[in-house]
Amino acid sequence: MAKAHRLDVAAALLKAYAANARINQYLVEQLDAAVWRAPSPLPRGRTIAAQFAHIHNCGLRYLERTAPGVTVPGELDRFRVTQRQAARALGAKRKAVLAIVGAVLEENGRIIGFSGDAARYLTYYMTHDAHHRGQVLLQARLLGYPISQKTMIGMWAWHKRATE
Repeated sequence: MAKAHRLDVAAALLKAYAANARINQYLVEQLDAAVWRAPSPLPRGRTIAAQFAHIHNCGLRYLERTAPGVTVPGELDRFRVTQRQAARALGAKRKAVLAIVGAVLEENGRIIGFSGDAARYLTYYMTHDAHHRGQVLLQARLLGYPISQKTMIGMWAWHKRATE
């Protein structure tokens, strides 16, 4: 009888986060440039540029506190960020999270200042990001720039996104 392989939960969480973070970057890369700074159709709504600046900026301070001396990307200016800058910053954040949180998962699991452990940090930000991606998709549609079927399918290609 073959011995069952035990799931490496830390590795599985990191792979899920890697896919989630890459999907953020992928969506930025696929958006029509005309929608990036278009005013939100919602009262007091953010532009899509501001949405992605928010996605990027959230959680950075916990990384800086948890691993002082490790390079953590700077915040994005929601009023000035370009698509190229956002895509690059999201990629840098992905690498920082995987390195810092990956090391923490191997040690004590503590994210300094965050009200939970490293697993909760990853799942919290995956949920947070998905919420804002949903807002971006709806906003693009309301502005007359619906996301293509090819891009939608690409967003659900988690295995591919995790390995990019």
